[in-house]
Amino acid sequence: MQKALRPALFSGLLLLAAYLRITGLSWGLNSGYGHDLNFQPDEFVSLRGVLQLDLLAGRIKAPGAYFEGTFNYYLWAVPQAILKILGKKSAAPADSMTANEQSDLLYICRWISVLFDLCTIVIVFLAIREASRSFYASFVGALCYSVLPMQVIYAHFMRTHILSNLLCALVIWLSLKLRQSQPWQMLLAVGVISGLAAATRYPVGIIVVIPCCYLLLNGRANLPNSRSGIWERARVFVTAQLWLIALGFLIGLFLGHPMLLLDPSSVTKAITGETLKYASLHQFSGVQLLNLAVVWRYITYVIPFAMYPLFWLVPYCAILYLVFRRSLYSVSIPILIFSLLYLYFMGKGYLGPYFARITMVLFPGFCVLVGIACADFQLKMKNNRTVAVLLSCALLLVLGPSLAFDVAYGRAMQKKDAREVLRGDLQKLIGDARATIGILQFGPYFYTAMPAAKPLTSEKVTVQLQNPGQDADFFLIGLPTQIEPAQVNAIVRQVEAQGKFTYEKSYRIPVKIFGHEFKLVRFPQDMSYPFPTILLFRARTPA
Repeated sequence: MQKALRPALFSGLLLLAAYLRITGLSWGLNSGYGHDLNFQPDEFVSLRGVLQLDLLAGRIKAPGAYFEGTFNYYLWAVPQAILKILGKKSAAPADSMTANEQSDLLYICRWISVLFDLCTIVIVFLAIREASRSFYASFVGALCYSVLPMQVIYAHFMRTHILSNLLCALVIWLSLKLRQSQPWQMLLAVGVISGLAAATRYPVGIIVVIPCCYLLLNGRANLPNSRSGIWERARVFVTAQLWLIALGFLIGLFLGHPMLLLDPSSVTKAITGETLKYASLHQFSGVQLLNLAVVWRYITYVIPFAMYPLFWLVPYCAILYLVFRRSLYSVSIPILIFSLLYLYFMGKGYLGPYFARITMVLFPGFCVLVGIACADFQLKMKNNRTVAVLLSCALLLVLGPSLAFDVAYGRAMQKKDAREVLRGDLQKLIGDARATIGILQFGPYFYTAMPAAKPLTSEKVTVQLQNPGQDADFFLIGLPTQIEPAQVNAIVRQVEAQGKFTYEKSYRIPVKIFGHEFKLVRFPQDMSYPFPTILLFRARTPA
C-alpha cells in the first residue's frame, strides 16, 4: 500500500505544481513586442536578446543578453529556429514586429519555463532524499517549492531566473552526493553546471561555493574529524578536487557564454553600460561594508512577500532550527553559507530591495533546508504519530493561504488585462475623431499606461508623454500595482488642480478567491506586472 501511495502523492504534487504554473500562461501574449508594448517588461529584454540569435545561420552573438548571461538565450533560440523552419517567423525580426510574429515564440518559451520549474521540484525532492533518506521530508520540501508564490508567478514568464534555480538545485543535489564519494566525473560535472549557472545569470556563479564547502566539511568518509583530518581534507581539496571543479566551471561558462572569451570587449561594454546602471557600488566602500540595513530589508520585506502571506515562516523556522543542530552542520552549513553570501552581495550590490526576483535563487536551498529540518525533527520525535499529525496540520495552515493566493493569481491572469480593457474603452470614446492621448512619464509608465494607448497610434490619434498641465483629450497615469483609495483620491486632486482634466475611471484586475481579495498594495513591483492600476482622465469641458 505504502509503495503505491508514495508515487501517487508525488505525481499529485507535480500535477498541482503544473496546474499552478499553466493557469494564466497565455496572459499578455498579444501585447506586442517593444519596450513600451510588452505587458511584462522583463520579457521584452528576453525577446530582444533571443531575436539577435540565428542558430540556422550560425549567428551566436546576442549583445542584448550580455548584461546577464547568454545560456538561457541559446536554449530559447532552439524553438526560434524550429519556428523559422516551419515558416512561422520572419527571417529578420525587428523592433516593429507584430504580436503574432512573436507570440508563438513567447508562448513556447513560457512552456519551457514551466518545464524547467517542474524539473527543479523533482531535483529538490532528490536532494532532500539524498540528505535525509526520508520520503515524507523530501515530499514536504518539494511541496514548499511547488506552491512558493514568487516561484509560481515567475514560472509564467520567459525569464532566466527559472533556469538559474534548476541549475542551483542540480548543484546542491550533486554536492550532497559528493559527501559519500568524489569521482572525478562528478567533480567535473558539478563544476560544469556551476559554470552554466554563471552563464545564465552572472551572480548565480557563486553557487560553486556549495560543493567546495561540502568537500571541505565532509571530504572522504575514511578521513578522521580531528585537526589532522581537517588539514588532510583541505590538502586533498586544494591539490586535486578544486582544480577539477574550476576546470568544469570554465567549461560550463564557455559553453553557456562563449562570447566571454570570443568577444570579451562587447561583453564588458554591456556589463559596464547596462548591468552597472543597476549596481550600488557605494555599498562596498569603507564603513558601508558593514552596513546590513539593505540586506535586512530583503530578509524582513522582500523574501516574506515573495513567500506571501505566511510561507516565509517555514524556511525561517527551519533555518533557526538547523542553526542549533550542530550534528547537521555538515549538511546545512554549505547551503547557509551560499545563501548568506548571495544575499550579502546581491542585496547590497543591486539597485535596492524592490524586486523579489533577486531572491529566487535562494529558494531551492531554502526548501532543501526545510526538508532536512523536517527529517531530523521526525527522527528526534522518534516518529511520534501525534507530533507528525500536528506538524502536518500546522504546515497546511501556513501553506494553505499561499496555495489560495497562487490559485487566485493564476485565475486573475486569465481575465482580460486592464490595459486591454482601457484600450477598448479609448477606442469607443475616440471613434473616428482626432485625439491626443497624454501619458504621465512616471516610473513604470512604459509597461502600465503606454501599452494600453500606443497601439491606437494612427494619423488621427497621437500618443505622447506629458505632464498634467499640458493639453490633451485624454490623460493616463500608470501605477505598477494596486494603490489605496486615499492615494487615488490624492492623485486625482493633484491632476484636477491643474485645470486641464477631470477624473473618469480607474482600471485594475483584482486577485480574488472565494470572495476574498488579496491586496497587492505593498508588493514588490515584479510580483504585480499583470495587475497595474491605470487612471483615466478626460479633457475638462469649458463651462
